[in-house]
Parts: sequence; structure tokens; C-alpha cells
Amino acid sequence: MAEKETLAVDRPSVHLIAGPTGVGKSAAATELARATGAPIVVADRLQCFTDLATTSARAGAEVPGVCRHWLGDRTFADGDLSAAEAGDALVGLVERLAPAHPLVIVEGGSISLLRELCARRPALPWRLTVRLLPLPAHDEYLAALTRRARAMLTPGACGPGLLQELAALWRDPRKRLLAASVNGFEAVLECCAKYSLDVASIDKQDLPEHVQNRIAALIAERHAEHGFLQHRVFTEIFERTAAEFDLGVLEGAA
Repeated sequence: MAEKETLAVDRPSVHLIAGPTGVGKSAAATELARATGAPIVVADRLQCFTDLATTSARAGAEVPGVCRHWLGDRTFADGDLSAAEAGDALVGLVERLAPAHPLVIVEGGSISLLRELCARRPALPWRLTVRLLPLPAHDEYLAALTRRARAMLTPGACGPGLLQELAALWRDPRKRLLAASVNGFEAVLECCAKYSLDVASIDKQDLPEHVQNRIAALIAERHAEHGFLQHRVFTEIFERTAAEFDLGVLEGAA
């Protein structure tokens, strides 16, 4: 009842769908957007990079009939957005969308950005509700992340695969330091060191199946480690905000 009483008409309603990597944030946001007609703002710094569409999981996220907005369209050469810059972009997007949309959906799993959002919350003119997506059981989660890693390693209709994106960046020494900090890439770099693979040409090498399997498994393991950290942090920072998901309330707001 308390949450319903906050849904007045003087301020925009913002519904944040947060959670660890690979637990279905995009699917949940898409489902809610279809039910309510609300736009989606993607609170993810990595997905700003148009030249990392596969590695960032931006590829394939656009769905017909659903309006998804990114924090920006950058290339890796532009460098990373700081948490403060990403926070400014997120707030600006929501405020531009709010006059035409009484409900705005935000989906994201960036720890630094969601910390920034939480710090700014007292000053924001929003009615913020939060849905934290849970972690699956460990084995189920790792298996899902391994399947996703295999898909990311395979070039497809959406563009180059993860190895192609990494190799293209690695051929420019100025981009290597930032590339090495990206989840997924650092797992590949570890395998390159182990198996004496040239990173700049890894996309053109015929990798043995056991090496491909190890790369996919290590990417999944690193993503799972990060996912456990995300779950812990989000539970801490949003424990007073997260509420039981009520589609009827949000449809009413929209």
C-alpha cells in the first residue's frame, strides 16, 4: 500500500531493474516495456561502445516495438565514461523522456553507475522503485554463462564475435590497457598467455576445440565471480528501496 501511495502524478515514475550479469535484466525490461509502453534506459557504461556490441551484449538488445536508449554512442577510442559522467547521462536521459512517459524503465548492472545513482537519489525528482533480479543456483548460473560465452565467441548476424572485437582493439597498443580491464577480454588474455596465442591475430587462428572450451569456461567463471559481487553490492545499496514486483502498479503509472 505504501508503494502505491507514492505513485502520484507530479513526478516521473522510474522503475530500475537491476541484477548480476546474465540473469535476464534485458528480457525483464523488455517484457515490462511491452506491457506498459514505457521506454528503457540502459544503465551500462560498457554498452556505450558501438564497436563492442558483442562483448557488451548490446548486440541483439534492440527489439521491435520497444524503445531502448543507451547512455551514449561511443567507440573504444573515446575512452571509458566515468561513473559521474555516466550518472549525468542517465539522469539527463530520464529527464528528457519523463515529460512524454509517466513511467521510465532503467535496466542495469554496472556497480559504479548504480552506486552513483543511489548516491544521487535524495536529490532526484523521481519516484524510484527497484526490482533486484536474483542469482540462480551456482551450477545453473555457470552453465547459462558458459552458453552465453560460447555464443559471444561465435561471429553472427549481429556482427563480429568477442575474439574479433578483442583482436581489433589489441592491434592498437593505445587501447590495450582499457581492453584488458573488460570482463571477458581479461579471461581471453589469460588463455592467450597460457597457450602462447597472439592476441592481435587470435581471430584468424584455428583454435583447437579444447582451447575454445577453456576460453568459454573461463569467461563464464569470471562473469560469475563478478555476478556474485554485483548481487552482494546491489543487495546492500538497494535493500531499503527494493520492493515486491507489482506489474499492476507499474501499468497504472504508465
